[in-house]
Amino acid sequence: MAGPSTFSVTPIFVAHRESPVSQQAISLPVGGADWTIDVAEPAIQRLLSVDPADVDSAAELSFARNVFVPLTTACRYTCTYCTYFDPPGEASLLAPDEIREIVRRGADAGCTEALFTFGDDPDDRYTAIYDQLADWGHDSIHSYLREACEIALEEGLLPHANPGDQTREQMAQVADLNASMGVMLETTADVAAHSGPRVKEPEQRLGTIRTAGELGVPFTTGILVGVGEDWRDRAVSLLAIRDLHQRYGHVQEVIVQPVVDNERWQEGSPDVAALRRTVAMARVALPETVSLQVPPNLAPVREVVDCGIDDLGGVSPVTDDHINPEYAWPALEELREIAAEAGVPLRERLPVYERYLPSALRSDEFDGKAADRPPAGDADSWLSDRIAAAITADDSGGRRYRAVIGREPSRVFRPDAAAESR
Repeated sequence: MAGPSTFSVTPIFVAHRESPVSQQAISLPVGGADWTIDVAEPAIQRLLSVDPADVDSAAELSFARNVFVPLTTACRYTCTYCTYFDPPGEASLLAPDEIREIVRRGADAGCTEALFTFGDDPDDRYTAIYDQLADWGHDSIHSYLREACEIALEEGLLPHANPGDQTREQMAQVADLNASMGVMLETTADVAAHSGPRVKEPEQRLGTIRTAGELGVPFTTGILVGVGEDWRDRAVSLLAIRDLHQRYGHVQEVIVQPVVDNERWQEGSPDVAALRRTVAMARVALPETVSLQVPPNLAPVREVVDCGIDDLGGVSPVTDDHINPEYAWPALEELREIAAEAGVPLRERLPVYERYLPSALRSDEFDGKAADRPPAGDADSWLSDRIAAAITADDSGGRRYRAVIGREPSRVFRPDAAAESR
């Protein structure tokens, strides 16, 4: 049996700078919008007062089985904590046959999700990447992403694309082939870690999350902890996510992810106390219907599981975490042990949360609050016709998806059974 994930990080102290109640509200610009997110001071102060003791543990934990498909390592940004991007001349681009091989292995291993990642829209320095795309008949990375999603669906996996900042046109080009999508907000603060030749701006990230809401895409986002932000920044970031969800109802999950040491980042990670407090702040800031995740390969999950998290994220039995390659995914057995120690069941889920499924696809056991109708045009469902057809198909992929939704015994791990297996 695989042993527990090992965390070897250098703790850092993040200043806890409280702010006077008299300080004015913060207005955050949102890319592409003619309105701002106005974060009120009392709401900020409320989150700054939160302690882990203020939140309850979740009644269950969930996870998704996925394969990680690093479409390209090209990225327009050069964030100082990120090992994923490669500079021009060194960046890779997966070929269609490589994509098919990865997703086919995932389907054979019982996965349901193809997690497509790449750096933010590669700029014109990446001539080799664009030359290769042109040779394959594509004029953009999003056009190629659409082909990659088609391959995943053909092989029996539901795509979940995480392609960074996107315009409305870019997201619309691929949204109908994705069960859900995502991008990390990271932080609303201007931090040195985001500086460089091309600065990553919070306004663009917020604009991408807004676009997903307008298009009716179930969406995953989150914050990074320890990249130079302070406590107030964390509160503002969480409240900005809450505001966007209240407008559109599309945020299915928020990730609280600590930065970790790697070959490009040697500034340390948040200590356990800081992580626990941040997770508790997130649980208080967000509606109960929005799931909360801490990545089990990047954080000591056992020490924060009582702070309100209810999800352990996408975990791959097939591929590495290509964004954090030094931190291996935990084995499924370890997830069962985490749930057993917390005294709650562990349930497998799809990349799209059940509350976003049409009522005809939700299980009889579903006892949560179904998502309201999406705001996008005349859409009646959060799922496109193509994704709904994949889930209902009479093939191995469809049956695998429905087994997860139906919560068959093989997909539910209860704490008493986990205890007996040790």
